[in-house]
Amino acid sequence: MPDNLFELKGVTFGYEKAVQVLGGVDLSVPRGKVTALIGPNGCGKTTVFALLSKIYKPCSGEIFFEGKNLSEISRKEYARRVAAVHQYNTVPEDMTVKRLVSMGRTAYHSLMFSHTTNDDLAAVERAMEETHTAEFAERQVRELSGGQLQRVWLALALAQTREALLLDEITTYLDVHYQYEILDLIRSFNKNHGTTVLMVLHDINQTIRYADNVVMMKEGKVLAAGTADEVITEEMLRRTYDVDAKLVAVEDKKICIFD
Repeated sequence: MPDNLFELKGVTFGYEKAVQVLGGVDLSVPRGKVTALIGPNGCGKTTVFALLSKIYKPCSGEIFFEGKNLSEISRKEYARRVAAVHQYNTVPEDMTVKRLVSMGRTAYHSLMFSHTTNDDLAAVERAMEETHTAEFAERQVRELSGGQLQRVWLALALAQTREALLLDEITTYLDVHYQYEILDLIRSFNKNHGTTVLMVLHDINQTIRYADNVVMMKEGKVLAAGTADEVITEEMLRRTYDVDAKLVAVEDKKICIFD
């Protein structure tokens, strides 16, 4: 069994032939770890997320899942092992929370037969309990706060699979309390279930706190990959973001302070 659950090798991508977004990206996501993908706006983070979500196909290069070329894996088979939570999600506002979470079970049904099984019910109930969304299961989506809604999307992903989560800026637009609540949940899934997580983040201190592995990108290329201590240095922050920053030790933790 490969150590890396996902691998990109020499991947290029462009939305138009004349505009290249990714230029020969090599990237690995270790199995059972939390990997953060960081870098300035427009560096290609969300494009990597979209490629791993099978929304796009690379222009060249190869993407592997557990050593198998992603192009050879059906969407349904992949969805049973990998769940994605996008930065922007739309859903009918009158849909109930429980109904939305149950949509995570779609990959386990055929188009012809979609009756709910006991396994479906158990998976949905367990996911809602773990994300603390069971208490508002019958409420409509429009009644939820931003933090509550993000927990519901995580519940949907967990009802779908516990093997791997792809998360695109899942804390965007949330206040600090909800940001850390969501990230604590994600870390607990990883520790309790061995879930492999790849999440696109902007906050450097959150990356230091939650990520086992960090991939830093700029202008469609990977600048560095490794642990937070290896990747997040004052020199790399200056090179990547064009800003001066200091890394300060507080007790036994490192904190990034931007000048």
